[in-house]
Amino acid sequence: MSESFLLKIESVCKFFGGVTALEDISFEVRKGIIQGLIGPNGAGKTTLFNVITGNYLADTGNVFFDGNSIYGKKVYEIVSCGIARTFQNVELFESMSVLENVMVGCHVKSSGGFWGAILGTPGVRKEERLIQEKAMNLLDFVGLAEQAHQRSGDLPFGWQRLVEIARALASDPKLLLLDEPAAGLNATETRQLGDLLRKIQGRGITLLLVEHDMSLTMDVCARIVVLDRGRMLCQGTPREVQSDEAVMSAYLGKAR
Repeated sequence: MSESFLLKIESVCKFFGGVTALEDISFEVRKGIIQGLIGPNGAGKTTLFNVITGNYLADTGNVFFDGNSIYGKKVYEIVSCGIARTFQNVELFESMSVLENVMVGCHVKSSGGFWGAILGTPGVRKEERLIQEKAMNLLDFVGLAEQAHQRSGDLPFGWQRLVEIARALASDPKLLLLDEPAAGLNATETRQLGDLLRKIQGRGITLLLVEHDMSLTMDVCARIVVLDRGRMLCQGTPREVQSDEAVMSAYLGKAR
């Protein structure tokens, strides 16, 4: 695999009983870009995310990350390789503070681990202070430093999205998968999200974005892959995708 590609999906198929969720999906994500993954509901976008992150095992095909196959690796092993994700439905520890939620993400790569931090063993106390400082820096990065000690479940929905992004960044990913980050956001929050995505890219992190908000997707993405009913329709620049007849058919019902 060329060194310019961080992620490579190679002939991936996924079946659920007699249903084909993904059929012969192949594409690459170049290092340092924001790439979109779009398609109508049921196209297989989240299923593909679950294959990449180890939640599902592809029935055929392979996934390469940073030049190495990650097929068959456990979720925590894939996180350790440098892949993090957010979810379509926000998944925070609602009873914990905003800061604690982000610190959980830091513990993925800590030497003491999550339980060592909970038990407060001497060997992890210094590291815990560094983790707290890192988490605060990430909250400042996403604009939520002042909310650090609030209960995460009490935050407005848009802010909860930002906490989840900060927590994902806490594992120091090379690749960040975002599953519909603009869902439930108003127009102002969506514009701010676009600015944040570019800031994340500016830190050298590659982003793969599943999003139904086409204005956001076309604005921030350098390349876009389109799925429909588990199959690849096309891939290319935003301009190329917008003018593709197969894409117009999938979204607008026009004749191909």
